[in-house]
Amino acid sequence: MAASPMHEPEGTLTPAESLSLMEEQGRRTRADLRPDPLGIFLPWGLAYLVAFGAVWLTVGPGVLPPLVTTVVVALAFVAALTTVVLTTRRTFRGVAGPSQRVRALYGWSWPLGFAVLGVANSQLVGYGVPGPVISLIWSGSALTVVGLLTIAGGLLWPGSGQYALGVWILVSAAASVVVGHPANFLVLALAGGGFIVLAVVSRLRMRRGA
Repeated sequence: MAASPMHEPEGTLTPAESLSLMEEQGRRTRADLRPDPLGIFLPWGLAYLVAFGAVWLTVGPGVLPPLVTTVVVALAFVAALTTVVLTTRRTFRGVAGPSQRVRALYGWSWPLGFAVLGVANSQLVGYGVPGPVISLIWSGSALTVVGLLTIAGGLLWPGSGQYALGVWILVSAAASVVVGHPANFLVLALAGGGFIVLAVVSRLRMRRGA
């Protein structure tokens, strides 16, 4: 008597269906752990645009008093930092493991980089470097640090668009020195446009499930 062919138990997934399900679950997990770009990139873009735009209006055309500019700069960057921190904590709450350590180390590289930059650039004042030159050094070096760390973020999180943003910021760093003082502050303000574009593009890609 011939043996009857074996059939998959009802409700059992085929290997192809199991692979497809795992890929879909992986995609959903990555999407769930991807911070809202409007809460990460948009705040920094607006901070650059508003803060450095105000500085340029003060040292360039002179239409804003320094005190007003100081308040605008402080509020813009405090608001951006607060928004980014809250967005990041909400996204990665309860997540542990190597990826969490990588994010923590990468996050700490930002204040470390700017702390070293601040010490180095501040020492130049004591050597008698003129104010306009100090301004160019600050704008060029600060954007360079931001650009390189953003490129590093693009390598850690492929597909996030950060690599392209980092290149844009590095180009802006060179341009801020080439245009001279006080136009370098206008370049700093316009550099924020890259953050805004990335925020909008990334949000549209997330809606399409990319």
